[in-house]
Amino acid sequence: MSQWIPWLSHFEVKVAEIDHQHRELFRMFNELCDATWDGKGKDSIKASIKFLAQYVVNHFATEEKFMTHHKYPRLPEHKKAHDDFTAEVTDFIQEHEDKDISSELVVSVIIKLGDWTRDHIRGMDQELGKFLNTVALLN
Repeated sequence: MSQWIPWLSHFEVKVAEIDHQHRELFRMFNELCDATWDGKGKDSIKASIKFLAQYVVNHFATEEKFMTHHKYPRLPEHKKAHDDFTAEVTDFIQEHEDKDISSELVVSVIIKLGDWTRDHIRGMDQELGKFLNTVALLN
């Protein structure tokens, strides 16, 4: 598999479950890029986008579970970022449900998803990781 959107160690938040899910998101992005590059069927690509979107929702639930359990003070704004992104992806999927999806459109979506994910991990998730690691040291 190609590394269109590479996982780099500076993305690690030092929380095993979250880091594992982040790596899986990057793997799935790369798999979708490969499918697009290889000219896989549009139905296959649509299914991959839906699967990726569902995985993101499940991942957000994991992060939010950690935030709630450890009383993370920035939970409301972090959850809002998750909710806003989920709504955006859901709107995109619904808008393109019955339309053909071009390779160019898929690539632009992957870039947008990749950029958002990298920025979110480098910002909000890094802060969350520091908080969770501090809480773990105190216990």
